[in-house]
Amino acid sequence: MESSYHESVMVKEVLESLHVNKGSLYIDATLGTGGHALEIIKAGGKIFGIEADPEILEIAKKRVAGGNFVLGNFTDIDKIARENDFGKVSGVLFDLGVTNIHLTTGTRGFSFGSPNNDLDMRLNAKDQGVMGADLLNALREDQLIDLFRVTLDGGSAKWMTKRVLEARPVRTVADFLAICRGLRGKPGLNEATLPFLALRVAVNSELDILETALPKAYELLEPRGKLVVISFHSGEDRIVKNFGDSRLILPSAGEIAKNPRARSAKMRVFEKT
Repeated sequence: MESSYHESVMVKEVLESLHVNKGSLYIDATLGTGGHALEIIKAGGKIFGIEADPEILEIAKKRVAGGNFVLGNFTDIDKIARENDFGKVSGVLFDLGVTNIHLTTGTRGFSFGSPNNDLDMRLNAKDQGVMGADLLNALREDQLIDLFRVTLDGGSAKWMTKRVLEARPVRTVADFLAICRGLRGKPGLNEATLPFLALRVAVNSELDILETALPKAYELLEPRGKLVVISFHSGEDRIVKNFGDSRLILPSAGEIAKNPRARSAKMRVFEKT
């Protein structure tokens, strides 16, 4: 069923920005359940996909025929491309963050709706040793403040840190939800959303990996090739924006009405010179 797949954002804008040509090769560095990859194939492009989560990778393989998909982390995009005999490509796409499948289902602690699950948040439990609960239980006060400042203001980060230190040991989603209770947040946003995001980013080293991967992806492009990056929070966008000159594209009002997740999306497009 289509509803069992992640709903990719800004699909039309991605295809237009990549200038998909028949027979040209594109890398989807954040494959997910294959939404963007499927449309690139329909437009005549050849797609090579990288996905960090083995469970999500299997969904993509079943959904999309004609793609070459591998398990890996996009921080190794250059190495993965070499190992699969790829030279220069016409475009590289990053659609950052996790899928709505992570956020609404599963047993790894991404979802508010599963309070009894372990507070895990690892995309790949086989390759990653440290869970979200491990970080909350082990980090020093200053390290916890830095962790939460990725998505919260300084005062809120200190408030969250104090709550974590008082609540230790933290084990489950319910434990972390209780810690977040009472946090002053943005109107209309669940009080736990930004702390959960900060912890997920830390568990998966998302910002460090992004900063490492962007120049590697750019080097894989042929002349006039396109690097397209979709970010969903200010920490990601800051890194992408600082990478170089880019064209900013925002989602349409129609897409935001249809898919509220798109409201925080920012797409930046770079062209290889």
